Formats: sequence, structure tokens, C-alpha cells
Amino acid sequence: MKLSFSARQINLRDSLKELATEKMARYDRFFADDALCHVTFSCPHNKEKVEITIDSDNTVFRAEEEADTFRTAFDGAMDSLDRQIRKNKTRLEKRMRTDAFVNMGWQDDNEIDSAPEII
Repeated sequence: MKLSFSARQINLRDSLKELATEKMARYDRFFADDALCHVTFSCPHNKEKVEITIDSDNTVFRAEEEADTFRTAFDGAMDSLDRQIRKNKTRLEKRMRTDAFVNMGWQDDNEIDSAPEII
């Protein structure tokens, strides 16, 4: 995954880049090498804010979090990304499953059309 960093209203420290690089390394197993990850650090209203955007194969995952420290904000944004990735994975698994709608309790068309005979 390719990482890019930007900062608004602050100077970006190397320690923040290292923090983001270490934490985002765990997402390498989910995404190909051509995936783009953009991390933005900012300080609006005496809070510290982190925005993370991952763009991979027509799928975009985005999270933003405000907290007292960048580390806490980054952890919160990563939790949000984890939920989004898990939800997407589950959705794809359900769509790809071949027997997803078998045994749902629906009746066949033959059973509906065949009315009981009166003798």
C-alpha cells in the first residue's frame, strides 16, 4: 500500500509519519500494492483530527476522528476502518456464496400452481 501524508494548520512531525506507517502496515494483507492511502493530520478547535482514506480497486474506505491526541484519534479512525472492511468482506462473501438463497422457506412455482383437486 502506498502511503501519503498531509497536514493542515500544523507542521507534520516525523514521529506522526512513523506512527501512521507502523499502524497502517497491518492493512497490507487486505489490500494490493497499488492501493493508495492518504492520511491527513489537522488541529481544528484545539482538538487533534486524523482523516484516513484508502482507495483500492473502485472501493473507498474513509474514516475521520477527533480526540485530544493524534494517537487516540488515529486509533479511533482505525477502529472505524476495521468495521468498514469487515462489513465489506461479509457483504462480498454473501454475494459470492452459491447457495445463499437455498432453503429460505419459499415454495416452488409448481406447488403454488397446483391447487387441490375436488373429487
